[in-house]
Amino acid sequence: MKKNILFRVLSLLLLFANQVQAQQLHHLEPYELISRQLIDITHAKKFATVQVQDFQGRIKPISTLSLELIRKIHGKSSFSYIDKENKKQKLTPTQIFLGMQYKPDSWQLIEFIKIEKKTINSLKELIDINTLGHTSASQFFDFQGNYKLESLVNKAYAKAPGKRSVFDKDVIKIDERINIIWGIFNGQFLKIFPKKDDASLKWYAPIDKEVTFNEDDQLFYSKIIPTYFTNLTIGTKNGDWQKSDETIELIKSFQKNQGATVILSDTKVSLEIWFNNNPIFLWCLIGYTCLGILLVLLSFLITFKPNNNPLKKVIDGTLFLIFILFILQGFGIILRWYISGHAPWSNGYEASIFIAWIGMFAGLIFHKKSSFAPAASSILAICLIGIAHGSLMNPEITNLVPVLKSYWLLIHVAIITGSYGFLALGSLLSLISLLLMCINSFSKYTETENTIKKLTNINQITSTIGLYMLTIGTFLGGIWANESWGRYWGWDPKETWALISIIIYSFVLHIRIIIPKNYLYIYNVCSLFALGSLIMTFFGVNYYLSGLHSYAKGDPFPIPYWIYIIIPIACIISIIPLVKKSTLKKAGYDFS
Repeated sequence: MKKNILFRVLSLLLLFANQVQAQQLHHLEPYELISRQLIDITHAKKFATVQVQDFQGRIKPISTLSLELIRKIHGKSSFSYIDKENKKQKLTPTQIFLGMQYKPDSWQLIEFIKIEKKTINSLKELIDINTLGHTSASQFFDFQGNYKLESLVNKAYAKAPGKRSVFDKDVIKIDERINIIWGIFNGQFLKIFPKKDDASLKWYAPIDKEVTFNEDDQLFYSKIIPTYFTNLTIGTKNGDWQKSDETIELIKSFQKNQGATVILSDTKVSLEIWFNNNPIFLWCLIGYTCLGILLVLLSFLITFKPNNNPLKKVIDGTLFLIFILFILQGFGIILRWYISGHAPWSNGYEASIFIAWIGMFAGLIFHKKSSFAPAASSILAICLIGIAHGSLMNPEITNLVPVLKSYWLLIHVAIITGSYGFLALGSLLSLISLLLMCINSFSKYTETENTIKKLTNINQITSTIGLYMLTIGTFLGGIWANESWGRYWGWDPKETWALISIIIYSFVLHIRIIIPKNYLYIYNVCSLFALGSLIMTFFGVNYYLSGLHSYAKGDPFPIPYWIYIIIPIACIISIIPLVKKSTLKKAGYDFS
């Protein structure tokens, strides 16, 4: 809270310095404000390669920092505006980030701060603000420099996190965005100056006054950014960006000289920028959605028309395209691994992507037995990658927390999260089996009987593999826990729910022996709802319970509304074959 207050005090100094000029700019259209500081796209790409240290200590290109900050402020990875010719133009994150530091007086007036839709009306009633979804930073301050949100922010922070309303959480988010904006205006994020032989490996921004270099380097440190902004003025007025480009090269040379021990290679910088500009996992999400849904429909059709050769060829073609997406996703995971320098399953976002990939691997293994297997794994990938790219998870690449700096991250976490992919695939196959049972309950199709048995067998195999992996991973986790915390088992929520999942899936896999009567139906019902234990183990523990495994914990979020839709639907699908019990027996599902 004290940090926020200090941040606002510093920000107000800048606001007062530009207040007169900002008032003169109020009458200008957005494109006129942007034209005053429009950075050439070619020059922005060069500026994007300059390395910077974030507040967590990670060294990365400015391209990455810009993307992360603009996404937090604007809710999107770019900003669009209408120019004087009524054409839509788009600014890249680096153009925005650099422009905000070069001409903060203009960006104070541009409406690009995201306001949650459900909060707009309530906010308008409490403070004088005009917005349809995005607003400007200047609207949160009155002409006396008072911060309009201050009382609302104080009330929100005064409440315990679990007692904050949706409005309170949205106010805190808006406050964070404004703090980020003023931090950019003040140059606090521009930590681009390393210091040779600094034990802390800290990099410094131009406003950091505590740092001292030798005489020549100190002069460069104090003068280079003002010089650069002067050169930017030449570029924006005359279109001559040569001096600005030369200044960037001087900064990069300074970085190589002062930060040789920690600076990234040019190859890693180029690959990270390419990764930022090419959303591989989003491409995979779109591809899995189109091809996965198509494959599900084709799989149902081939079940009722098994001798349709043209249909089989279409299925083979679809499978090939899904395999290409699987390779692309694997490439994205390896690239993220190289960029981050650690195994890419250290947080919720990375784990979701990895589980989706393992689930696809499991489905493709059994594609010859049934096309339903890769179809189900595609649906799993859609759900997990969709959740990862939603608002619940942060895709930002971060440094590892101390407890994760171990080779056990590569072993234990990979095995545990990999088991989720196999187990979740089994549960989705059980859903498809139950759907086929529902169809057969109303109208008997001989072809579906063999399909149900095949899917159940695949389900048992994938669940057995997943259970072995989950059990082995849990034991290995105990060894890691002893190394990290001095005990093998402590009934931590994550440990407890991992054990619960092991017990549940052990029971499911022994249903064939325990309850041989109608075991196909009972097994698939139990396998379907066993997925709930995995959801609790993976998501619930991280976001609703606290413990030693809370290093991946994000802000608590409400139960997604679609959960309340899916659970009743799953119950109905499970009950229909039971209601049609007589039809079920005639179809041969009663193995008494």
